[in-house]
Amino acid sequence: MQPFTFDDDGSFKPQYRPSWVREQVLHFNRKLEPHFQKTKMKRMNLSPFAFYRGTSHLFWSDLSESDLLNRFGGGKGTRVWIGGDAHCDNFGSFTDATGRLVYDLNDFDEALTADYQFDLWRLGVSLVLVGRENKRDPKATRRMVLECARGYWREIKSCRWYENLRHAPWDEEQASQSLRHYLVHVRKHLGFPHMLERWTKPGKEGLRFKLQGNPDLEAVPPETSKKLAKALRGYAGNLQPWPMEKPRLFEIEDLVRRLNAGIGSEGHKRYYALVRVKENGAEPYRILDIKLELEADGWKTLPKKIRRKSEQLWDGDQALRVEMACRALARHPDPWLGRLELKGGAYLVRERSPYKGVLPGALLDEDAAYQLGGILARAHCRAKDSFAKKAFEAIKRDKKEFRKFVVELSHNYADQVVEDHLSFRAQTRSGK
Repeated sequence: MQPFTFDDDGSFKPQYRPSWVREQVLHFNRKLEPHFQKTKMKRMNLSPFAFYRGTSHLFWSDLSESDLLNRFGGGKGTRVWIGGDAHCDNFGSFTDATGRLVYDLNDFDEALTADYQFDLWRLGVSLVLVGRENKRDPKATRRMVLECARGYWREIKSCRWYENLRHAPWDEEQASQSLRHYLVHVRKHLGFPHMLERWTKPGKEGLRFKLQGNPDLEAVPPETSKKLAKALRGYAGNLQPWPMEKPRLFEIEDLVRRLNAGIGSEGHKRYYALVRVKENGAEPYRILDIKLELEADGWKTLPKKIRRKSEQLWDGDQALRVEMACRALARHPDPWLGRLELKGGAYLVRERSPYKGVLPGALLDEDAAYQLGGILARAHCRAKDSFAKKAFEAIKRDKKEFRKFVVELSHNYADQVVEDHLSFRAQTRSGK
C-alpha cells in the first residue's frame, strides 16, 4: 500500500482496500487464541471508532512514512516519547503519586520515540470518529479538531516561555466546563469503596475478587498463581522507595486474570492482584494491574536508524520501554510502577486507580477537545527538555495552516477508517 497522502489538488478519496485490510488484521492477530481473536473481531465490528482502536497498526502502516510529517516537524528536534495510541479514550481520570485527581494521558503500551504529530493526528482522528458516532453536527466536529490543534499549539507556546508549566497538573482547578464537571463527578462517585465493591467481595479471610457473574475476571490456574505470586515478591523488592522511606510491603490476597479490557489489547495476558498494604493507612487494599507488554504496533514501521537508536534504551525489554515512557510522559508516575518476568514475558505493574474513568463521548465537546490538545502538549514537553522550543519553531511558521492541516488530515483519515471498517464488517459477516 502507498503511504497515506493528499492528492496534488489537496483533495482526498478513501482507498477501497478490503483484501489488504483483512490480510493485515489477520496477520496482526494471528497469535491470539481463537476465542480471543473472535471476541476482538466482534468488538471491532461495533463501530468505526472501535475498529480504529483495534487497528492502530493500520494507522502506523499508512502514516509512518508519509511526507506529510515534514510540514510541521519530521526531524530530530520534534522526535520525542509519544503515547503511540493517543486516541481520546486513552486519556482519563486518575490520582497521581501525590494523590491529586487529574485528567491526563494514561495508556503507554504503544509508546515509542517518534514525531509528536503521530499522537496529535491519532487524537484528531478519534475526535472525528467519536463526533460522528454521537451524531454531532459536522461543523461542530470540525471545530472540535480545530480546538484540539489550537489547544496543543497554545500549550506548546506557554511551555516554551514558562518551562515549569509542563509539570502543572490538569486537575479540577485547571480543567473547565465539561471536563471539570466530569472530574467533580468522579471525585464524588468513585474512590476506594466503589472500586472494591465493583471488583471484590468479603470472605472469611478478608476481601477476595468477585468471580461469579463477572465476565471481566477469570480464575488463575494454581501453578500460574504460584509463579505470579513469586514474581510479585521480586517486584516488591525492586520498587523505588518514594514516597516512603522503604519499599511498600504488602501481602497478596488474591490473583485473577483480567478480561475484556482495551480493544487493542484483547487477548493479551493481563492479571489483577488484590494486595493488602502492611503500612498503616485508611485504605489498606490495592489492586495491581499486571500486563504483558508486547512490541509497539508502530515499531516496525519506523525507519531503521531511529529503531536502532531507540532500542538501545530498552534492549528489547518491552515492559522497560513502557515504564520509561510512563516516567517520561507522566507528571508524577505511579509509585507502584514496576516490572516483573513471568514465563519468559515482560510485564508492567501499575496500581489500578480507584478514580479511573474516561469522559463519555457524548460530553466530548469543543472545550474538552481543546483541553485534550493541551494535555497532550504538556506530556510531550515533559518528555524532552528541548521539545517545546523545537515544536514551537516548527509550528509558528504558519500556526493557522497547522490547525487547518490537522483538521483536514483528521477528517480525511477518519473517512479511510470508515471505508476500512465497512469492508471489514462486510467480510466478517460473510464469513470470509
